Amino acid sequence: MPCSNTSHNLIKDLGNGSLFRSSTQAYTSRSLARKILPITMAAVIKMDELLVSWLGTDDVYENVCALLENYRQDEAAKQHEEESKVSEEDDQDSQSSPRTVVPPFYPVTGSGRIRRRRRTPVAQQDTWEPLHSGSDTKSADAVVADTEESVSATNIPCVRDQVTAVFLELGQDPLVTSSGSSTASDPDDFARKYVPIESFGRITKEICRFPSFFNGPLYQRILDLWNADHHTHAPILCVSFAMLEWFWMTQMEPYDEIDRFFNLIKAPDRDYIIRDDFLPFTKALLADHPGLEFLSSHQEFQEKYAITVITRIFYIVNRSHSGRITSRQIRRSDLLEAFQQVDEEEDINKVTRYFSYEHFYVLYCRFWELDHDRDYRITREDLLKYGDHSLSHMIVDRIFEAAPRPFENDKVNREFISYEDFIYFMLSEEDKSNEISVRYWFTCVDVDGDSKLNNMEMRSFYAVQLHRMQCMGHEVVPFEDMLCQMMDMIKPANTDHVVAEDFLQPECKNVSGALFDALFNLNKYLMFEQRDPFAERQKREDEFECDWDRFACMDYNRLAMEEEVREEEAMEIDWVTVDDDDDGEDDDDEGFAAQSGGMTAGTGSNEAPF
Repeated sequence: MPCSNTSHNLIKDLGNGSLFRSSTQAYTSRSLARKILPITMAAVIKMDELLVSWLGTDDVYENVCALLENYRQDEAAKQHEEESKVSEEDDQDSQSSPRTVVPPFYPVTGSGRIRRRRRTPVAQQDTWEPLHSGSDTKSADAVVADTEESVSATNIPCVRDQVTAVFLELGQDPLVTSSGSSTASDPDDFARKYVPIESFGRITKEICRFPSFFNGPLYQRILDLWNADHHTHAPILCVSFAMLEWFWMTQMEPYDEIDRFFNLIKAPDRDYIIRDDFLPFTKALLADHPGLEFLSSHQEFQEKYAITVITRIFYIVNRSHSGRITSRQIRRSDLLEAFQQVDEEEDINKVTRYFSYEHFYVLYCRFWELDHDRDYRITREDLLKYGDHSLSHMIVDRIFEAAPRPFENDKVNREFISYEDFIYFMLSEEDKSNEISVRYWFTCVDVDGDSKLNNMEMRSFYAVQLHRMQCMGHEVVPFEDMLCQMMDMIKPANTDHVVAEDFLQPECKNVSGALFDALFNLNKYLMFEQRDPFAERQKREDEFECDWDRFACMDYNRLAMEEEVREEEAMEIDWVTVDDDDDGEDDDDEGFAAQSGGMTAGTGSNEAPF
């Protein structure tokens, strides 16, 4: 069949679809024409039938397909030519700037370590030398001579001037070593001056701007780094002016306050903080803080308090539950502010974030109530008794199987829960309105581990709750009614399943824990169903920042009242004993008093003091 320009244009229109669009428009026009001129309807239908029959013949179909294929090949050839031209131009341009598949490595310093960039502007009180002066190192004599001049030149003295003033006032000479020898051969007399650890607190607090109880760990860190870097034949035992200058230039000035705090806490050979790194600082806090002075005669509870504080820090800061705190996690947290607050606040219970003794007392006493065999490990049977048997056996099994345990790594014994694991559990159980607890419980109820909580998983957990409702004589709430209520409150993005992010929506903060309580905590779920709107409003307006602070305060008051009742009962027993033995049997009185004192001492060794 010969191909003319008209037929070629027809085939081109068939290829790009314009013919069909025009046919549609024509068909619309014909429909209008049928209404206006009904006489031409039969002719139009006949034309359509002839066109369809002509396109349906084999010869026409093959020719149309061939023309379409030729058209597509021509278009592909044109596109290939354009791409080849672009690639040739790129190749010519790449001669001056060649491309590489792998990006270049980040440049490192001569020491082989990446130097961290300061995240805050450099201030005068953060630099060893004055900002207006050069970076050339001055001799110690020149430092002493220029101190008054640089202080008068600016309102805020540099670190060199501040340290010089402290060493002039408190510095001692000579610097002795462990072998008893001195550094008398050093020609620079001022550099030989040293400040003992008792007088180093001004430098820790005013110059380094660390909490005052960081004095001991900071002093020891300077000595350790100096002795390791300079390889002295005998370890230096006191910090001199030259040592402090070296420490500031290498460990303090290149970093901002967050990184300084992070570098001081962690070990020098690691890029993260582990649990034991906090021990020197918590011990210093226990020794220096006036609010913890009453614990000085209770060594066991000092250790438990330190463990509690460290575990709470990891619970809040280390949200990945890896047991390693990074610099970025420190920067995203309020840990440094909490350390500063506990240093300034005499009432340690006002620092509720990590250090409150009342919070420690509640955590430890709850653990002690469940640990009947006193082996500092809790079994499944023990945990079922928590909160008056409020938890279902199904969630208890999931806690032992899947709950995060950051301090045991791969050697986790899933048959028991340690005190640290119990802290994670209790903080998550009593406050389900934060991201940490939401992800904790979501991991437990996500049985198949697909990061989605579907209806089947929720139904399996709620079936246990239904059985418990029936056994306890409560009104049974069907699963469909509960699920409809929870979905209306949470409003998940997908109605087929719920993900952790659905609970973290700002409008779901106060009700995020209701679904978890419905699935495994019957007592709290029934309280939620019978809640008083006025009481809920008062709760939102009270002084507590979170549900955990509110619970800890109430539980501590409960424990304090129980302790007062026990003391009153003990006093009544003592008075009754005195009245009964008033006949002069002093020996029996002394024996009973000794026995009672032994019982009291035993009780004090088990429970933390108020």
